[in-house]
Formats: sequence, C-alpha cells, structure tokens
Amino acid sequence: MMTLVEAMGAIVGEKGVFADAKSIGVFSKDAYYYSPVLKSLLGDKQADLVVAPQTVEELQQVVRYAVQNNIPVTLRGAGTGNYGQCVPLHGGLVVSTHRMNRILDFDDTTGVIRVEAGTRLGQIERHGRERGWELRCYPSTWATAAVGGFVGGGFGGVGSIRNGVLWDGFLKNITVMEMTAEAKLHQLEGHDIFGFIHAYGTSGIMVEFEINLAPAVPWEEAVLSFPSYESALRFSHALALDTDEPKRLISLHEWPIPSFFKPLVDAGGVEEGRAVVLLELSQGRTAAIAERAVSYSGKLTYTAPAGAYHKGKFCLTDFTWNHTTLWAMKADPDWTYLQSAFRPEPDAALAQIAELRAFHGDKVAFHQEYIARGGHLQLAALDLIYYQTKDEIYASIAKREEMGIQVADPHTYFLDADPRWGGEPVLQARAKYDPLGLLNPGKISDGAAEKVR
Repeated sequence: MMTLVEAMGAIVGEKGVFADAKSIGVFSKDAYYYSPVLKSLLGDKQADLVVAPQTVEELQQVVRYAVQNNIPVTLRGAGTGNYGQCVPLHGGLVVSTHRMNRILDFDDTTGVIRVEAGTRLGQIERHGRERGWELRCYPSTWATAAVGGFVGGGFGGVGSIRNGVLWDGFLKNITVMEMTAEAKLHQLEGHDIFGFIHAYGTSGIMVEFEINLAPAVPWEEAVLSFPSYESALRFSHALALDTDEPKRLISLHEWPIPSFFKPLVDAGGVEEGRAVVLLELSQGRTAAIAERAVSYSGKLTYTAPAGAYHKGKFCLTDFTWNHTTLWAMKADPDWTYLQSAFRPEPDAALAQIAELRAFHGDKVAFHQEYIARGGHLQLAALDLIYYQTKDEIYASIAKREEMGIQVADPHTYFLDADPRWGGEPVLQARAKYDPLGLLNPGKISDGAAEKVR
C-alpha cells in the first residue's frame, strides 16, 4: 500500500510534495503570531504533509484521495492572514495553491479578470493597471497575498473608502470544488458567493475567480501631519464625506505609531509627537488637500507622484491596515492589536477614544481606517494595545463591547467569533459542499448554528 507521500507524489509530481520538517512547519503557519493568545494555542499545530497541485485536475485527485481516506484538508494561499485561518488543527493535508497562479482571461471593456486561486493580488493589480483597471480593494499585504486567501480570510483594505469591502461587488463569480469523492465543480454567483467570503476555507474549495476590477486612477501619495489625533480625525472625516474627491486610502495614526515607520521617518515624513494621516489621492490633488488641512492645523510632510506609484522602495500602504501592527511589533514585540468598529462621526468617535484612553492609560495607541461598507461610512479601528496576557486582552475586548463597540476578535481562530462572518450562508455552503466536515476542521465552534438562530 502506498504511503501518503507516495500517493501525493503520484498525483502532483515530486515538485508538488513537501515532506521535510522545515517545509511542513512553514506551510502550516500564517501570521497568527500577531496575537500572543494564538501564538500559544497554535504553535505546535502542523500538517502531516503539504501538497501543491498545479491544475484543477490534480486538485480533484487530491480531494478524492483525501475523502476516500478520511484525511482533513486545509487550503492555503500565501499565508499572510493572521487569525490562524490556514493552520491545520487536526493535521492531515495542507493544500497550497501557490502553483495554481495563472491569469486565465481578461476583458478590457468590462475590467473582469479570471484567475486561479493562487494568483497574487500584486500580479492582478499590475496586470489590470497596465490595461486601465485596478483592484477594488486589497490588503496591505497586496504584493504577496493570494486572491483565494484574501477572499477566504479577508475583509477589505486599501480602496475600501472608494469601493467598499469584499461583499460589495469585488467578485463576479467563483468556481468551487466539492470536498466529496466526486470533487465536482460549481460556478456560483450572486448571494451564493457569500457562503465563501471570509469563511476560512471551511465551506468549499475555491479554485477560480472572476473579479470585478475598477477603472484605474493615477494615484499619488501624501502624508499630512497634525498636532493631535483629534485634528487628524476631524480632517479625515471631512475628506471621507467628500464624494467628489477621489481617494483610495485614508489611514490615521496617533503618536507614537508614526515613529515605528522607519522608512517613512528616514524620508522625512514623520515629525516628533504628531499624528499622521496617510492618503492616496487622485493625481494633482495633493496641494489642494494639503491646503484644506491647514484649517485643522495640518501640514504636508511627504508626497510621492503618481508616476512613482507602487514603484519606489516603499509605498504608504506598507504602513496601513495590519502592516501597522507589524511595524509596531518590530519596534516592541509587546504590542498587539484589536479590530473594532468605532462611530465614524468625530464627536462620537472622540468620546469613545477618550473613554478607552481612561481605561487603558498609556497602553493604547489609536490607528483607524475610514472605509465605506454597503454604501455607509465606517471607521475601522486596528488599535494597538500593550498587553500580552489573555486576561488583559479580553478585558480590553469586554470594555469595548460594554461601550457598544463591535469587536472582530483577532485572538481566536473560531470563524464565528468574528461578527463579519457570513453566518447562515457559510453553514449552508459547508453542509452542501463539505458534507463530511473535512475542510479546515475545528475553525467553526460547536455553537455556530445557535448563533445563527
């Protein structure tokens, strides 16, 4: 009888099997170490074997073998997520999609691009921009993140202030493979897609995507510096409300967070003790926006022209969304973070900030991103908190929930602990496309169905 290594090698070839301890360790991890809680929970979890099919047909054979032998399967993109989404809790196979990375089709007239699950977002962005189109939204890990991982574990990101989040028209359709002995393929669109967005790969195997791109804009970057976080927030809210002003990014950071951004510090974009707002604006608009900031005591400290967009040693999005947390941890590993939704109106948000500052003292630093979700303005917060124990972190979460601030807990691997998960559509898709429960087992809690009810 063939061993698992031999069986997978017969399907995908020697180059598609990773059986050495180092590779298994690397492919069994993502960026869960952002959380000290997950770091202790997931540190010893790993697959029995990693396999990387190159075609849909090879993937089907892998799935059929796993189903016939009752082997758990965890799908993995580039591993840039940070909730332990692709960490196998029960061993089995990790299936990496990094060899399924082709752009299959592109429609220049509609901006619809068809890609395989392992295609990197940076590849899609560059391909689209060369043809007059761009991603509607993407995470700060855009250069390396795979589209399958982003859809399966992401939310929104750069561009969300303009085009919304993953649920707001990012996808035209997806092709899904059953986790069954037949390994049938299904093309889904409309509401059926919602069972797979931010579902941690628990509801079916996404193999291809048709993505709706947006018309490309020549974006230039700007950093505005403010004497206080209040003035930065009030300016940012006014800019976010201005629908006539194109923008791809409005990212707020209170001091000392800007001091963590070493490349930006070295470029002169950071001033001691001042909050910053990182912006992506339409070409030629930086001077006018900087002039508007003067009434909020803001001033321009850094700019990069549209011709240099995504071409320099760094781009401003390298310091936004969860890259902010990464820079903070590089400066001091005792920083971690929370994800929550503040009121977008300045007076309300500042009242929430003041109450939390009284609670945390000097163990909090505020970082927030203005986005539009479902057409409504939101203030997504990725606060830095200077805690490492589970009790301290969950006291911080409890305080926010007591205040009516919705928290997407980044310190648990349970999908249904995140209020952004799809709920009933995810459970229905799982029942239909993974009836044996072999896909990424353990990531949905036993109480998920009750939460839906």
